[in-house]
Amino acid sequence: MTHARHHIPHVVAITSVMLCAQLFAADPGLETLDSRLTKIVRTARGQVGVSLFHVESGARLFSFNGRQPFAMASVYKLPIAFELLTQIAKRRLTFDQLVVVGPSDIRACCTLSRRHPNGGITMTVGELLEVMITDSDNTAGDALLRVVGGPSIVERHMSALGFTGIHVNRYEGAIAFEMMGVAEPPPEAAWTLDVQRTLIDKVPLHDLLAARARYTTDVRDTATPDDMAAFLLKLQRGELLPAPYTELLLDLLARVKTGPRRLKDRLPPDTIVAHKTGTTAVVVNDVGIITLPWNDSGYTGHLALAVFVMNGGRASAMQKVISDVGAAVYESFTGRPLPPPSRPARRARP
Repeated sequence: MTHARHHIPHVVAITSVMLCAQLFAADPGLETLDSRLTKIVRTARGQVGVSLFHVESGARLFSFNGRQPFAMASVYKLPIAFELLTQIAKRRLTFDQLVVVGPSDIRACCTLSRRHPNGGITMTVGELLEVMITDSDNTAGDALLRVVGGPSIVERHMSALGFTGIHVNRYEGAIAFEMMGVAEPPPEAAWTLDVQRTLIDKVPLHDLLAARARYTTDVRDTATPDDMAAFLLKLQRGELLPAPYTELLLDLLARVKTGPRRLKDRLPPDTIVAHKTGTTAVVVNDVGIITLPWNDSGYTGHLALAVFVMNGGRASAMQKVISDVGAAVYESFTGRPLPPPSRPARRARP
């Protein structure tokens, strides 16, 4: 296994390795973790990327395709939320700042497009943040991306922090048109929900499939598993935001409603998983922080885990890869066997 080296000083890196060795010595189940995870990812269909860090030691315990870029889908709302909270912490923005959401600002999925398909609403930044993370709402995502200054602002901040493998390049509306094969969308002012659906419905099947193939090879709006897991590690450690904003973001992530059959699927119901999912027809992702329970030796801690799956067939099959990874990690750290997966799996949500 390899160990973390992302912005960790030499002395700290040595300490991390020692702590990791102590973890393995304390729990024999960890000795087989690498082989268990390797078997899961190598037998899965499509492309799979996994990166696992132990937060307290900083040790990277597993990486498979860790430096390969994967389409984030709605996982990219996590760096948007981070940028928003950074600007609020610096008093450039406020939670009660009002944002007008017009007819051309509505995006397909999820809460806001159902409740307000024609727009014409005003919401606070805080309200948009809540629905963007917990419901993975695309309208809220695009609205807040505009509020923080656009994709380039988020991109530069990620790069400045050393997360050069995390990219936010486009608005959700533009991603959706490209991914669905709409070659020449109208000006953004005309992007009503009806227009979006009409244009997408007119795309021939062969153009749609070609567009999806391009989407999973496009480097825009992607993340490497290693950088995403490292980002989560630093978030949990409180190294990215002041404490109140760290707690707020982790609380939002712990209340995410999407992806119940992914990282959380087979874990005990009381397990805290602060996570963000992402879904398209050809992508199923889940990245998050798992809070470990006390084990027999009294040890507890957190795991930062990123799992990306592309072109793996049915959504249920791609979700199972993520569920199996989460279960293997939990069992290896706790020594507690988990129930086998139940089927049939529920339909994937963004």
